[in-house]
Amino acid sequence: MTMTETLVTPPALHNFRPVGGFTTRDGRHVRGDRVFRSAAPMREPGVATTDVVGSGVRTIVDLRDSGERARTPGAWQHDELTVHHIPVFDDQLRDLPFDTLDELYGHMVDSFAGQLASAVTAIAQGASRGVLLHCTAGKDRTGVISALMLDVLDVDRATILDDFSASQRLLGADYLADLFAGHDPASIPGIAAHKATASPPELLISMFARVEHQHGSSAAFLQANGVTDADLERLATALVVS
Repeated sequence: MTMTETLVTPPALHNFRPVGGFTTRDGRHVRGDRVFRSAAPMREPGVATTDVVGSGVRTIVDLRDSGERARTPGAWQHDELTVHHIPVFDDQLRDLPFDTLDELYGHMVDSFAGQLASAVTAIAQGASRGVLLHCTAGKDRTGVISALMLDVLDVDRATILDDFSASQRLLGADYLADLFAGHDPASIPGIAAHKATASPPELLISMFARVEHQHGSSAAFLQANGVTDADLERLATALVVS
């Protein structure tokens, strides 16, 4: 039974969707039934875990800092799951100086590229059995890593940008209610809510420009920071079909 056949109902996760289902520049297809992305499990994380396992996922790549993970006790505790905790910001997110999301993306590329590469390696090594990639909202850390992967797999840039920007359409009032549970909505600054859901394509355009200025391509960027040729090949073999 394939993952497509088992994924009848998406797991109870905000911003859940495949990293795939797209055509490459040379007319091949990136499978939409092997690697998925989402927000973190928030409400009833045990139910989300059961749903994810039932969908065929066997590897979790959790990009959150330890403080974020502490908010969802019980998530991903299952005998059939291999969980990789790869905090993109190396448990420094609370102390990072940034006023805009563009500055945050700059930190990712300039200071935490090794963590991005480690996440891609974990995905490549688990892709044949099903992977779920997530951070808190599933849009910034998750969005950058998903975009780098799709770029390496030769999906055209316009498609990647559209997929990235889908997060701000999918993260709505229900997500904000779960994210800020226990807080008076009137006490939450507007900028906090905006940063929590915004994913304009300009952010990704700037990220790609930074990567290409430094390394020439997404593949070279990942290779320079620890992704092996074998793992890039493993990723392509698992996800790209004629």
